Amino acid sequence: MKHRCAAIFGYNEYSKQIFQQIKESYKNVGLFVISDTEFLSAKNDGINVEKFDLSDDWSAIEARFDMSSLIVFCALNDDAENVFLTISLRATFEKLFIIALAQDSESMMKMKSAGADKVIPILQIAANVIADILGKPIMTQVLHDVLYEDSPLTIMEMEIKENSPLNGLYLHDVHFKRDFDLILLAIVDQEMGTTFSFASKGQNHHIDEGDILVFMGYKDKLHRLKEWNEGVRG
Repeated sequence: MKHRCAAIFGYNEYSKQIFQQIKESYKNVGLFVISDTEFLSAKNDGINVEKFDLSDDWSAIEARFDMSSLIVFCALNDDAENVFLTISLRATFEKLFIIALAQDSESMMKMKSAGADKVIPILQIAANVIADILGKPIMTQVLHDVLYEDSPLTIMEMEIKENSPLNGLYLHDVHFKRDFDLILLAIVDQEMGTTFSFASKGQNHHIDEGDILVFMGYKDKLHRLKEWNEGVRG
């Protein structure tokens, strides 16, 4: 189902990217924040924003949106608050489509248990801006559907292990599309912190242990690559 309206909870570097990516795709997008700091930040960015409390009964949400076409993004800064928010929304709206952001794999499991339909590691949100670099409307739609809608494709971040066959290679030494039927979107160089290097720039990056590669593809193909990276022979 294609959603026609969206509610984003939280205003930070990740929810900002979500907002920018979806604001043209949905006819009604609402932003909700807890803190005064986030409220002022959104206001200063020219965005209509509303305050909410985790104890709210969600009647305002029901009044504003068509619940049958609403998609919700739980993007609060604190994972514990995101879990509570997800639980509260799921308890009130059984059929609501909920996407939750998570800091790590442990938080991802908690979000799933809380009732999130889809959980996205925060690193994957940054992969969204690849669409701006490619400058192709079709890629924008593909990434939008992969991250936020139902799609047979998905996105996976993969950390390079010490025993990985990729450790020590250059990007141009590996043919991810030919050998794995996957698209490499971006790389995070562990020596540069969380700085993204987008694959579309054509840089021949040296792959080291601890680097994170972001791929898009079908789940079975991604699983095969993950096992290969971990030294499991296919």
